[in-house]
Amino acid sequence: MKFYYIKDEYIEFLKRYDTAVSDNKHENRPYVGIVLEINGIKYYSPFTSPKEKYKTMKNGKDFRKIHNGEYGAINFNNMIPVLDSVLIPIVFDNVEDKRYRRLLKEQYRCILAEQTEIRKTASELRALIFSEDRVLTAYDRKIKARCCNLPLLESVYQQYENR
Repeated sequence: MKFYYIKDEYIEFLKRYDTAVSDNKHENRPYVGIVLEINGIKYYSPFTSPKEKYKTMKNGKDFRKIHNGEYGAINFNNMIPVLDSVLIPIVFDNVEDKRYRRLLKEQYRCILAEQTEIRKTASELRALIFSEDRVLTAYDRKIKARCCNLPLLESVYQQYENR
């Protein structure tokens, strides 16, 4: 598992189809995330910065704390399909801000230690999102509603290369 930024143009492309896709904040505060492969499709799952409230929250079907929330969390609800061409690998030694570089390294260490659980969370959430609402509990429908529309995004994301 590696860390990546993602191209602004790609986020803008996806947002034309699904407004739930989070903004990349135009390079000044870009997504940082990991790429997971599920059923032959690569998905980008972005992180969120550490917040005090994460320390008391529980991991969920669309959210996983990194080191008990101390290093932020993975927002699986913002998971999107990606192409290799839109990923920008993060080279830790090239990150100028020492505190931020240290945070990224700590996040990376924790992600590697929990990669089996992380992959399971992503895979189960994708299955939930692809499930028909009538077979889901009210709670699962609520989770699905706050996620990106993966069926739609999967149907269009490869068109990015041909635009």
